[in-house]
Amino acid sequence: MSRKRIAVITARADDAEQKDILCGIAEAAFAADADVVVYSNIYNHWAEDEQLNYENIIYTLFEPHHFDGAVITAEAFRDISVIDEAVEKLRAAKLATVVIGGALEGFESVSSDDENDMERLAEHLIKVHGYTDIDILTGAKDNAAACRRANGCIRAFEKHGIAFDEQKLHYGNFWNDSGEELARCYISGGYPMPQAVICTNDLMAYGLCDAFAAAGISVPDRVAVTGYDCTGGRIYHYPLLTSYRRNRRGMGVDAVNILLGTKYEIRDDDRLVYGGSCGCGANKEQLTAELCTERIGQYHTIMGSVAQFSSRLTMCRTLAEYTAVLAEFRYLLHGTDRLYLCLDKAWSNSRFVGEEYLCCEIGEENVTHLVHRELPPAFDNECPNIFYFSPICFQTRLFGYTVMSYPYPTGYDFSFRDWSKTVADTLEFLRMKNDIHYLKQCQRETSLYDSLTGFYNLREFRQITEAAEEGCSVHAVKLSFVDDGEFLYGENYRNDIIASVAAAIKRACIGHEICGRADGDIFLVLCKGEGRVFSERVRVMLHDAMCGSYDERQVVLTRCLGERSVELACDNAIRQNKDDMQAFAGRKQLQRYSALQDIRSEMMKAPEKALTMPQAAKRLCCSEGHFRSVYKQCFGVSYNQDCIDARVLKACYLLLTTAMSVYGVAVSCGYDDEKYFARQFKQNTGASPLRYRRGHC
Repeated sequence: MSRKRIAVITARADDAEQKDILCGIAEAAFAADADVVVYSNIYNHWAEDEQLNYENIIYTLFEPHHFDGAVITAEAFRDISVIDEAVEKLRAAKLATVVIGGALEGFESVSSDDENDMERLAEHLIKVHGYTDIDILTGAKDNAAACRRANGCIRAFEKHGIAFDEQKLHYGNFWNDSGEELARCYISGGYPMPQAVICTNDLMAYGLCDAFAAAGISVPDRVAVTGYDCTGGRIYHYPLLTSYRRNRRGMGVDAVNILLGTKYEIRDDDRLVYGGSCGCGANKEQLTAELCTERIGQYHTIMGSVAQFSSRLTMCRTLAEYTAVLAEFRYLLHGTDRLYLCLDKAWSNSRFVGEEYLCCEIGEENVTHLVHRELPPAFDNECPNIFYFSPICFQTRLFGYTVMSYPYPTGYDFSFRDWSKTVADTLEFLRMKNDIHYLKQCQRETSLYDSLTGFYNLREFRQITEAAEEGCSVHAVKLSFVDDGEFLYGENYRNDIIASVAAAIKRACIGHEICGRADGDIFLVLCKGEGRVFSERVRVMLHDAMCGSYDERQVVLTRCLGERSVELACDNAIRQNKDDMQAFAGRKQLQRYSALQDIRSEMMKAPEKALTMPQAAKRLCCSEGHFRSVYKQCFGVSYNQDCIDARVLKACYLLLTTAMSVYGVAVSCGYDDEKYFARQFKQNTGASPLRYRRGHC
């Protein structure tokens, strides 16, 4: 028999109050071997904002037939009408539903006993501290919760024989400014200062205490203050507020017991939270737990902010690359057992369809692409789980949703907001890269091209090659990135190198070649005949593109001469590149490799300013003989010959790309004698400078 499943429709599931309810629901459901599936928005801002509130479309994805019961946490919603469609589905399906913290016609309700809680809190002030002159600050006069909480205090007064005066009941709005306004009335003499003030929520109590502190009125020496609800943030106010925790966890348990017919019970301990605002002083265990929770939350926020998450996602060119980065940074979602990215099958379109979804299970080391289905998680977990469904929205575009699962009663924290916003923004960026209209704006003619380089993709390039006339050849350039293109402090130069190599290959083409890009950072060029001219030109252009900014410590570049087919060109390029990487690995192990490579990079960048042998030896703090020996051991060529090769390569580049005279080229490359330059150039290339220019331009 399949495990039962309970749906929870809530808002801002990361909020402390909602997390308490959800943990109670999950605890009772797990005890009955049932899964919990939570549908929640992320922001639910109090201000009207079409773009942010568009995420409420997540509730339209709820389908009752997947579940055995449902819970609606009505108190979480600023405007309950945002879930009208989900409520109508529940009524039509006649699914057993419990409403927490509110009332909806046709559904059973569960609420906390606010009156009893406030009675206990008032009795604490009366019995423990002996206060008899007590004021009450509650919410609006027409607010049912505000009236219940005030009645609980009045009931305690009557129980202990304290006469209640209506003048001592003050109405506010459950927000900080109500407490601040009441404090000003006390300070100005508008109301007589009582012994204590009971605030029926924490926010009003914070405002009252903060205003008293600003006016130099000591709490609790001059007046005691208490709050209610334990909404968090006590450590940011002085003195530490005494409050009373609502039994939200118990409400969650009660809802599950009603739906499943179970009798799960939790201990209803004394929920009084001790602080200094009543004179008791903080409870060490309670305060330690609060501080621990706060530290963990701050740590998670800091860790999320310093990650290179956004930049890595922005550079992705395909959905496969994108999901791979999500897998790499999954640690940002602390404690998540499984993560699913569920995109509308037509996610790259301008309009959300929502008929089928492309679902990817994001693992710690890999990504599993699942089949299209209505509910993405397989729900094949051995033990009960709690699943959180959250929307991925960019302005008024819904891409789909994410699903996070936890094998224990818990939820995600505040840092999930930043994670989700980053995912939505970068998905829009990826969509624009792949949108044909955007590509046209970027002068990309069709989706047959690679978006970064403008080259044909492998599939199209192979078709062109197969249709080409006989006698053509395929040349390949293979790139291998050291440390995957990362600098020490996280700067990524991979795409810069790819773009530079692509530009160099384009410059090497003389009008008839066709360029493509294959997986594994392989560039392919289809040439007429053997392509000897192209081969020489691309050698020179690649050298110029790389030597100014990069060396083999960032990228190892391998050229493969013309082959008969795409497969042969790719295979040879991969094999030769592997040999080049092994040779690099061997050089890297040499003791003075880094210093030698610095000298060589400087020489390649400006061969006309290359160090002399004595200067290079001095740089390495060794004799000329030792420098000559270690340099040849490292690079397989003498230092003098390497300098000559670099000068000749620069001369080749100038001959191919400028109209400079031979004398001008010679001077630019560090030669004083034009004839000596011409002789050395011919020895290295087999042609005079003028003949080289005529043969390759």
